[in-house]
Amino acid sequence: MTDRDGRTRSTGRDPEPTDRGPEPTSRDRRRALGFAVVVFVGSVVPVPASSGGSGGGALGGVLDALPAGIGLTDPFHLVGYAVLAALLVPAARGRRYRPLLAAAGAAAFGFGIELVQAPIPWRSFAWGDAAVNAGGAVIGASVAVVRGRGPASASDREAER
Repeated sequence: MTDRDGRTRSTGRDPEPTDRGPEPTSRDRRRALGFAVVVFVGSVVPVPASSGGSGGGALGGVLDALPAGIGLTDPFHLVGYAVLAALLVPAARGRRYRPLLAAAGAAAFGFGIELVQAPIPWRSFAWGDAAVNAGGAVIGASVAVVRGRGPASASDREAER
């Protein structure tokens, strides 16, 4: 705190850490929210049914080409939640813990969508999808940190060197 003479007084509280990075902007938040809406809508709309057999529809050959244990939607889950977490990193308020909050928030959002899908007749709850969502969220938050969107900006890291 500063008194009337411009001198700093002690408030008895610890000073604010300076390694928190830049404040989130409304643009960052709008991007993250907009993408979250796209993910949500894409997660609840009806999808065309595929037979899963060879030659039994437009996706038959694609389904046969996927390795065992990987579903048709797994790449969409992985990439979608990676992008969501990457967008959440600069939008998070925790500043110092932005990557952790972003990954946890994206994974929780994905689990919530799985719960929403449970009663929808053309969708279903899947633990595997929730796990892929969480994995994608961790990857996306990590990539955002590596690209300089994390707790400290690139100029902050250069100043430390």
